[in-house]
Formats: sequence, C-alpha cells, structure tokens
Amino acid sequence: MINVAGLLKNSLCNGPGLRYVLFVQGCPHHCEGCQNKHTWDFNNKNYYSIEDIVKDIEEEIPLIKGVTFSGGEPFEQAKE
Repeated sequence: MINVAGLLKNSLCNGPGLRYVLFVQGCPHHCEGCQNKHTWDFNNKNYYSIEDIVKDIEEEIPLIKGVTFSGGEPFEQAKE
C-alpha cells in the first residue's frame, strides 16, 4: 500500500509529454519554497494498493508518455 496525496491522470507540467503523476504523502525535508507543503505530514492517510495504481496507469496508456513520482518524498515509500 502507498500513502497517496493525490493523482493526476493527465498532466503537461510534471515532465516531458502527457504524464500520469502520483503524489505521495509524507516528506521529512520541508524544503524552503516547496510547492506541495500539504504533502509533508506523514499522518495524513490515504492508502492505495500497488495493483490499483498500476491498473489506473494502464488505463491511460497509450495517451500518457510516462509516469512522474512526486510528493512528498517518493523515496520514503520506495520499498512499496
């Protein structure tokens, strides 16, 4: 299960081409000027299964050109 802050099925602003964007919840860095401060809190719980996320991504193919992992801090959930 991945703690998800949000999903964008079609984004032109988060990488090259039309992207599927997965925003994860939780970040320990708290960078100055962060655009996604609402994703810092690890206690906001909104879990999705890996299978559901993959299915959702597959439904956007061939429209999307790739997947962007954003956050929060994606590496905090790298094992998942």
